[in-house]
Amino acid sequence: MEERSLLIKKYIFPAIVILLGLVLLNTALFSGTGSINQSGTFLLGAIVVLLMGVITVLYIKEIIGKNAHLIILFSLLISCLFLGYSTYSSISTTIAQIELKKEIDANIKQGLRDIEIVQLEYKKKYGWYSDNFNELKRFLAQDSVYSISTMGVVPDYKITSEHAEILGYDAILDYIQLESYDEKEALMCGLLTKDTSWENVFEKLFNSDSLDNRLYDFKLENLDLVPMSDNKNFKMYAGILESSDNVSFETILYKNGAKYEFVSSYLIDYNGNDTAYYNKDIQGLIVKDSIPQLPQLNIGDNITAVDSTTYNRPSDFLEVLKNKRKDTIIFHVTRGKKNLKIKLTQKDIVSKPSRAFWTDFEDVLSYNLQPPLYNPELFEPFYIGKNLISKDDEFSSPSLKIKEFKILAESRNMDSSIISFEIFKGDKIDYSNYNENSEDYFYLLSKLGTPVFTAFDPSPYDPLNERDTLTTGSLTEVKTSGNWK
Repeated sequence: MEERSLLIKKYIFPAIVILLGLVLLNTALFSGTGSINQSGTFLLGAIVVLLMGVITVLYIKEIIGKNAHLIILFSLLISCLFLGYSTYSSISTTIAQIELKKEIDANIKQGLRDIEIVQLEYKKKYGWYSDNFNELKRFLAQDSVYSISTMGVVPDYKITSEHAEILGYDAILDYIQLESYDEKEALMCGLLTKDTSWENVFEKLFNSDSLDNRLYDFKLENLDLVPMSDNKNFKMYAGILESSDNVSFETILYKNGAKYEFVSSYLIDYNGNDTAYYNKDIQGLIVKDSIPQLPQLNIGDNITAVDSTTYNRPSDFLEVLKNKRKDTIIFHVTRGKKNLKIKLTQKDIVSKPSRAFWTDFEDVLSYNLQPPLYNPELFEPFYIGKNLISKDDEFSSPSLKIKEFKILAESRNMDSSIISFEIFKGDKIDYSNYNENSEDYFYLLSKLGTPVFTAFDPSPYDPLNERDTLTTGSLTEVKTSGNWK
């Protein structure tokens, strides 16, 4: 019994130390969730505690001497204290990082909420959201919106006999209406007045009353800056979510990277018929379908030139054929990998030219002889209001009113010196040189759907490797306001 008691006394301390080391080692290796685990410092500390117990057992069993035991134990104790301090410091730093993350997230939510408020007001006026921060800043600084101020209240008692006479109510027949006032009746009786006026957007959205609960002061020029960051900018996208909504949005298309180079929607390959010509330098016209008057041409032929001139318009091509009455016409054609020269005269095309023939031939060429169309992925939308649209009837394609568009461009501080319109493939018309009386129309794209937008911090602060990017709005579902995800 005494022997057992002596053994317990000898081994109780190292056993407790070893057990503590094992517990700490288990915590270091198997605790934590996801990508968040204990630090390497904590693991080393657990191993050191475990070694302290093992070294003490080796000393008790006289495998190592007293001096060696004390030196090793002292070294391990110093290491344990150092690692313990490092672990404590790491925990304190992590807690500080978490608190900082909470503060940053709150500020980012404030910044995204500001963007959302501006976007919602922008949509009220224009019908869609903007994908450009400079446009939103211009909207805040320069645009105005209707502001309605109401004076008076709608009474909560029965309509008086005096007011009933003003409203034309009969005491017996209109007894239900006489029970109470509605807003319209209160306005007619002079109990309520409304004053409509124009108000600057910035003053309306960010007046003194709206600044009380803010985390930081709003500055217009910082609308796109991520709060508490080193000049990091929010990302923002906007578009039209296609749906069955009976609301149409007219769109001008511009080339990626060249926002002021607008292209007629008739030049875009929406049906995917010209994918073979994408990313290729194709000159002239493509035979899209058989032309009975020119059986020498095959579907898919590329007419690179007529004589020595390249044409991108079927109408120009037709004028050449009409004017070459006796001369031989040389068609330079690329067919597959072969370059051909087809020599014809006007008589080979038509034996007896007439006005009726040329009119019919013009229709055939306009449908069957076209330049290769552009890849739609190379273009971005620029939405415009109904006041900029010209449309003869519900079946005709919408076209742009260039004069009204100029007014819009000036109001939005667009650089008019670089604006161009590509009505025909390869032919750019400068903004300032467009002829309002021209019969060449710049066609638009009508799109059915609902406006959507999204704004987010592209690289959120994540000390614990958590990816909880803050986002407002959506490009995949309709939202009347932003949701945090």
